Amino acid sequence: MNLLVTALVKQVPKGDHSGRLDADGRLDRAGAITEMNPWCRRAVAQAVRLARESGGRSTAVTMGPPVAADVLREALAWGIDDAVHLTDPALAGSDCLVTARALASTVALLDEPPDLILVGASSVDGSTGAVGAMLAEILGLPFTGPVLTLEPDSSGKQLRTTVQYDTGTESVVVDLPAVVAVAERSCDPCKAPPETWSPTAVIRQVTTADLAPADWGLTGSPTKVAQVHPAPLTRDPVIFRGNPQTQATRAITELLSRGSFTPKTAAPSASATVPDAPHQAGAEVVVLVGPGPEAGTRALLGAAAALAAEVGGTVTAVRTADSTDDLARWGADSVVMLTGDEPRPVAAALANWIADREPWAVLGAALPWDREVLARLAVASEAGLMSDLISLSVTSGTTPRLAGLKPSGGGTLAEIISHGSPQIATLRTGLLPLRTPRADRTLKEHTLPVAEDPALRRAERRTGNEGDALDRAEVVISVGRGVSPDTYAELEPMRVLLGAELAATRKVTDQGWMAHGRQIGITGRSVAPRMYVAVGLSGNLNHLAGASRAGTVVAINTDPAAEVFAHCDVGLVADWREVMPFLVEGIRSRVSG
Repeated sequence: MNLLVTALVKQVPKGDHSGRLDADGRLDRAGAITEMNPWCRRAVAQAVRLARESGGRSTAVTMGPPVAADVLREALAWGIDDAVHLTDPALAGSDCLVTARALASTVALLDEPPDLILVGASSVDGSTGAVGAMLAEILGLPFTGPVLTLEPDSSGKQLRTTVQYDTGTESVVVDLPAVVAVAERSCDPCKAPPETWSPTAVIRQVTTADLAPADWGLTGSPTKVAQVHPAPLTRDPVIFRGNPQTQATRAITELLSRGSFTPKTAAPSASATVPDAPHQAGAEVVVLVGPGPEAGTRALLGAAAALAAEVGGTVTAVRTADSTDDLARWGADSVVMLTGDEPRPVAAALANWIADREPWAVLGAALPWDREVLARLAVASEAGLMSDLISLSVTSGTTPRLAGLKPSGGGTLAEIISHGSPQIATLRTGLLPLRTPRADRTLKEHTLPVAEDPALRRAERRTGNEGDALDRAEVVISVGRGVSPDTYAELEPMRVLLGAELAATRKVTDQGWMAHGRQIGITGRSVAPRMYVAVGLSGNLNHLAGASRAGTVVAINTDPAAEVFAHCDVGLVADWREVMPFLVEGIRSRVSG
């Protein structure tokens, strides 16, 4: 079989970073301690395994400054056979589209084309999750992921995979060659002690002079970081200290005064109503409506309608057959029905369709289906992609443009601007406000033919027991690494009393202490419960962004300087195991009783 497997590897800052911009408008990573991206560690481990088991060969490729060679040295120590380092100052500031182009050109330089290209499902710094799908589009290959399992068949011409979703898994068979994104929990990560790393001399170095001529770096990037803003403090914390029982009593009194124990109604909490389209519409905002949560679709359509109103335009919803048809009330002015839903042919059909329409923007949710479709569309249209945004706005000036915000480290928000056409973005819909629906109306529905993807076969989709429980939860109890998994049972009385769902930080799910679908944050899920109880977590902005729409945030931590206390409503500086029994007793007697 002799599989040739290439793993794309990224170097990222270890822990949080400053979020500052350098003099050229790039995120400043100078002086940061770096490491291999956690998702890429799994890609390397799987590449080594598959190559060895098939009698083939593995290659690792990275793009970055000279210091990025360290991730290749570690990959070689783990068992990678060959390593290629694309490094050139001209590449600095490249967005995900230019990065994908550069990596595709580098892969083309390999002695033989790979049978399989593995990428990490995301990264802890950029969190775009788009480069793999973009690379697949550039190379004309199928893409799937994030996968928990991947095994070639006996012929070596197909790969059997198990794809992981928040709500379950799906068996997917993909023809080779292909690009596959590897999930965090697919295997043990590649980790080699620094003293075992291979010397830099064995790494093949490549520069842009070796690639086909193109615009690289900031110059060639259609999306750019315009500026960085400090994240606003949207809450006014009330912090309690001292005796655990006294803290619990005072905290419950504060929560009662806030109405935190009163079930919320099903009506949208925001006062803003979905705006109507102008009588003479100009610009068009296209919204992908895929197989995501219905609440997310409603929030996304409302955001699109608000943007369209600002630029004098309308909203066209492009929907799959299995998506909701309740679209007009939430912002759609017209509907296009896709006859198929495989991402590669959907992107191709959309590229042809928008070429004649020239929409102002194309928006989708930060979910696997939308991400792949829009990543491929961004390549086909050469427009670039603003990914995983938490909000959108319209810039002032004679030519209004989209501006989006996303967490960038150090408690900051990066403002991303697109100069491509159309402007394409994915959004964390759980962080968008849910507007009051407008009056319903009948919409004209058009059909857009979509072919099948002969390189992919899907079967045996299994729904996990999580489902949409977190999306619907009135109360969420979220734990950090300050809560040992063997003490989770001590949270049960509070969970049962409040009817809460359990969730966790990324570090907890990385350890396998809780299911991936329970992760809250920028690289996980976004929720909007009535009350969010943060137990034993530090309060990193990337995590708290996933709970920014919570009605009340309660924090319990022994460290009075923990960041979570700056972003909560009610804080208890205490050991959670000491204060929790008093909270349960007090809530039961004063609220439930």
